[in-house]
Amino acid sequence: MLQKQVYKKISLILFLFLFGILIYSLDYNIGAGLRYMYPDYYFGISAWGKEYGGSGYNPLIWNENGIIESIQAIILFVNILILIRLLKIKNKNKTVNVFLILNLVCIAYIFFEEISWGQHYLKFGTPNILLEENSILFNKQSEFNLHNISNLFNEVPRAMVLIWCCLSIPLLRIFNYSTSKSFNLLIEPNKKLIYFSFAILLIITPELIIDLLNLYDSSKLIIYKDIYFYKYDFYQLSLKILSFNFIRFSELQEVLFYYYFLSHSILLKEKILIKYNYC
Repeated sequence: MLQKQVYKKISLILFLFLFGILIYSLDYNIGAGLRYMYPDYYFGISAWGKEYGGSGYNPLIWNENGIIESIQAIILFVNILILIRLLKIKNKNKTVNVFLILNLVCIAYIFFEEISWGQHYLKFGTPNILLEENSILFNKQSEFNLHNISNLFNEVPRAMVLIWCCLSIPLLRIFNYSTSKSFNLLIEPNKKLIYFSFAILLIITPELIIDLLNLYDSSKLIIYKDIYFYKYDFYQLSLKILSFNFIRFSELQEVLFYYYFLSHSILLKEKILIKYNYC
């Protein structure tokens, strides 16, 4: 019970923090322009002294090894500890045990990829084979990892993660569940988890549609008058906000995905330790 209360409090703090970061980042990006357009109504915090129209995002928050990436690493590390704790329990269902091992391997791989296998903290150099542009192992960000080498190591795993976090529970319900209680437990350890899936879908779907249909055009965002900033185009500004085009959206996605992993592990642990009494 105490663990559940701690989890709820941490979840609330995290999502309030992320909401605050998004508000700040939006102001950082377009706040100066909004303050120019509505000087009597809009009071920005982060955009003072910036050019009208705003630009980019705060690198301290969204760049490599920034605040968001650090949060991702912490979430993944805690998840690994929980899975190790679960694997130490004896006499578990074999299906559950295999899942936990695979889950641990996958989460650990993601964790080490996120920190470039320790390079972000140990500051060791990147091997030349990853730096040579004519090499099949050329790393686009000159880091010691796989996901920046090819879409095979980046987009494919990301798509699989998206399916797991957003669609696994809805699909399981649509097809009236499996006959295996263990399988159902592993997919949906708690019925409330589906709300997290829907929340992630709600956040990422507008971006997917806008990007797929190529609706947002940054060149049309700002309307100039005598070569100076005059105002934002409302339609393009709306698309910019809906598609989270004021941050590194992939980093926000990853925070949500990784917290889904952690939530799943915590809820699964609760079922295994308490309801099913595997320990």
